[in-house]
Amino acid sequence: MALLEIENVSKSFGGLQATSELSFSVNEGEIVSVIGPNGAGKTTLFNLITGVYRPDDGHIRFDGRSLVGLKPNRVVDRGVARTFQNLRLFNNLSVLDNVLIPQHHRLHSNLFSAVFRTPGYRRREAAMHELALEKLAFFGPRLMSYRLHQPVYVLSYANRRRTEMARAMATGARMLLLDEPSAGMNPKETDEVTQIIRRMRDEGGYTILLVEHKMNLVGDISDRVVVLDYGQKIAEGNYQDVVRDPTVIEAYLGRRDDSDDEDQDGGEPAIDGSASNGPDSTGGA
Repeated sequence: MALLEIENVSKSFGGLQATSELSFSVNEGEIVSVIGPNGAGKTTLFNLITGVYRPDDGHIRFDGRSLVGLKPNRVVDRGVARTFQNLRLFNNLSVLDNVLIPQHHRLHSNLFSAVFRTPGYRRREAAMHELALEKLAFFGPRLMSYRLHQPVYVLSYANRRRTEMARAMATGARMLLLDEPSAGMNPKETDEVTQIIRRMRDEGGYTILLVEHKMNLVGDISDRVVVLDYGQKIAEGNYQDVVRDPTVIEAYLGRRDDSDDEDQDGGEPAIDGSASNGPDSTGGA
């Protein structure tokens, strides 16, 4: 059953068509990756789903209910949370505080209970603290122990990425939108985040929509891959089929000139992990 449905979604900024009649769905329990060259409209898609932008046309439904017109905080209440291509953490706050903050929308407190810290308020606060520790523990020792109370700005870039993913998990979401979660990570860290994303689905029960440039990561964890180019879907299917699609190869590498191939061996080109991380592992979407 489709948990997220994107139906004929279009969005333009002046004369720039960021997405054009885009349609696909994500089934519950799937990991679906969205790939494409820089400027293809991937991050715009995330902004449309999460209420940062409102589509000009089309429908976006989560669990059968429309998300169009909702503010980002209401989208989170519905069960969709995201990370960002450029980190959006509170750098002067601790790791623990960063993962407590997204839970405050569930406190349901008033001025009296917050000021006088009533028993009900303290119980809800304790539950928030327990949930924050649970989500941070999901990442193993990387974010636990003494790091819990360290300000985020002293962490490595990879640990900041992990903190942002833990924060998204702590919102109580059913679906996570991960925008380039391995950006800036070395190969060892990328392998680790690949396993974390798989565990998010297998152990955490999350449905995941992923934007990523690193083709080895996409190939390792994706149930399906959607390819965008200039805001349009140009391919969809399993990873092996998509990376050998001539339209996809042309979008990444440009049109081949047959005259350049006279002295080359035959064989079908492909966009794959051997091409490392796609066109740019840290570029925009």
